[in-house]
Amino acid sequence: MNFKVIKRLSLALALLICLSAILTSCGVKPIKSTEEESAVVGKIGKYDVRYEELRYLVLNFKRDMALKYGEDIWTDPAKAESYKDELWSLVSENIVSDYYAVQAMADYYYVGGGAALMMNEKPILEAVQETVELVVDECGGFKKYKEMLASEYLTDNLFRFYSAAEECANELFYILVRDLGEIESSDEYIDEYFKSDDFLRTNHIFISGVSAENLAKAKDLQAQLAASDNKELEMIMLKGIHCADYTMTTTHGKYFARYTSDYGEEYELAAFDLKINELSDVVEASNGYYIILRLEPEADYIKQNYEDFKDDILGSEFNKVLASYKESLEFSLNDYGKSINILEIE
Repeated sequence: MNFKVIKRLSLALALLICLSAILTSCGVKPIKSTEEESAVVGKIGKYDVRYEELRYLVLNFKRDMALKYGEDIWTDPAKAESYKDELWSLVSENIVSDYYAVQAMADYYYVGGGAALMMNEKPILEAVQETVELVVDECGGFKKYKEMLASEYLTDNLFRFYSAAEECANELFYILVRDLGEIESSDEYIDEYFKSDDFLRTNHIFISGVSAENLAKAKDLQAQLAASDNKELEMIMLKGIHCADYTMTTTHGKYFARYTSDYGEEYELAAFDLKINELSDVVEASNGYYIILRLEPEADYIKQNYEDFKDDILGSEFNKVLASYKESLEFSLNDYGKSINILEIE
């Protein structure tokens, strides 16, 4: 299945419940979070938000902002204070994540609720354990695994949750599509979807890294493309010289439905705002700059990839439902959370 739910979830990170006791099978054992990491700092709806999640978001956004504004913005106290509000804005905007929406959706559709689905269903628990053990092997052992977590400001508890959330989302997908039929999946519906403005074909140039130099480069390339009489051909030629994205190795470009793009929310919003054969302005993302060209879909290519594209469409419909649950959730700090100075989190 290729509905990319977890790719949407990874845009903002959240901890629904403490999962340190979830997995008890032999192999790689869970690493229990510390008392500080497990401390509750607030709630999203009825779900606890813990310090380890807040720390993850704060430190990752601090790293992103340092790349954008300069490494000294956090070492100079006066500069740090001037960027504090922007940092908190990023954290508070992203803390109500799709992870919480998955839990809320499971509370509605699954007997016993989301916690029961994530903590008691053996296939989900086994899949999480397999994921962790695979990553430990890929890292080169348990010590390297812990070093990887530390470098990303993650805890083992959070990492296990991300895997559990993906499996939970997969289970909910099947419930909505196959068991309840709440997501339309007939070939007739899919064929009409392909003809709609909810399914796009794009190509793009990506300049990696947020900086004034790269922004100027992206603007120059956008102007060159805008002046071309054959933007599609010109983009293909320029991609080979300037593009930092090597995931699209054919001239077919990228096909995707809403809420399923590999390239993030900024890319998707800009792409769906374009008309066929229209070029975007420079689109700034957290990791660089995109110049997007919307293209006419190719009927033969869609036919060749029908099942994969159908999965994308069904995933898009699932993510729309997920988004409605997310919109119903709000974040509030408790007294302990309000006492934390985010600039002092390390």
